Amino acid sequence: MKNFRFLFYILFIFQFAVSQSYGQEDLSSKIGTTSGNILLMDVGPRAIGMGGAYVGVADDASTLFWNPAGTSLIKKPTVQYQFGQRYADIQRHFAGLTFPLTDDDGIGIMVQYLSVGEMDVTTIQNPEGTGETFDANNTVIALNYSRQLTDRVHVGVTAKYIYERIWMETAQNFAFDIGTIYNIDELGLRIGMNILNLGTDMGITDGPHLLFFKRKPDDFPGSPSPKAELAMDKYPLPTSFSLGVSAVVVGRKTTWIKNAEHKLLLSGSIIDSFDDPFRINIGAEYGWNDIFYLRAGYRFFYDTQNFSAGFGLNFSQIIDSDVSIDYVWVNYGDLGGVNIMGLEFRF
Repeated sequence: MKNFRFLFYILFIFQFAVSQSYGQEDLSSKIGTTSGNILLMDVGPRAIGMGGAYVGVADDASTLFWNPAGTSLIKKPTVQYQFGQRYADIQRHFAGLTFPLTDDDGIGIMVQYLSVGEMDVTTIQNPEGTGETFDANNTVIALNYSRQLTDRVHVGVTAKYIYERIWMETAQNFAFDIGTIYNIDELGLRIGMNILNLGTDMGITDGPHLLFFKRKPDDFPGSPSPKAELAMDKYPLPTSFSLGVSAVVVGRKTTWIKNAEHKLLLSGSIIDSFDDPFRINIGAEYGWNDIFYLRAGYRFFYDTQNFSAGFGLNFSQIIDSDVSIDYVWVNYGDLGGVNIMGLEFRF
């Protein structure tokens, strides 16, 4: 009875937070005022397929993005790779490795890479292009450590190095994530919380195009041209707080509906970020015999993303290899749909 009362309190808090999302102050003036926005782009086909409601799930290598505490849940060395072309020809790649140090400790490393491809260089004199091209890319490298403190509580921290380049100009910074997970195994319930992207402001600080010579004063034509450097503004990182809940309502390890063949996982999360009102993510995953999975999710109060759906195949039950493949399609509204694939290997 105590566990059901605890579940009631959690659902009440979740409902209260959802209701408050309608009454928040207008934050539209802050939209587009953060730096390092590669940090906002979801990773993991399974997580994306469940609508990004993954803070309270966090049990594969994509937990390196979603919740730093999740690596202590993973008891095998695991590698995940995600690839796919986003809208506007944006190329996005993610690779994650998790490794259990002991029964209680886990570590991980994550690499994210984004490229927008080549674009034409234009000037006031040549608005149609100079014949030159430039590109822009972003890279994030992260190291993670997590620990299981009790049979229910997991904590973790991730340190990130962020690098951005636009043509010849670059920006660099560091950030930290902190996460916790609380397990109630007898109910198949998991609660996760995180604070992501804690760090100092970030901006373009280095590059040859920031240097120039000022025009000589008209009154002193013989004076040298003074050397100058453009002072670029810096902007906050996209810091956010998330609370997520997941529950296995059908399956082997739950007291809700016991079933050895079928599994149903439901999840939800709320996100409060620096430059947006509360956002809500919900998702579901159906599994059959730990082989085939169907997933769907929905994102509320996002600018473009809303519905997502996908599937997964776990080949460990079919062949002598612990590998799975996942696919997700995401609707980005006017930007169109996006297809994302991923592979995960467990050793």
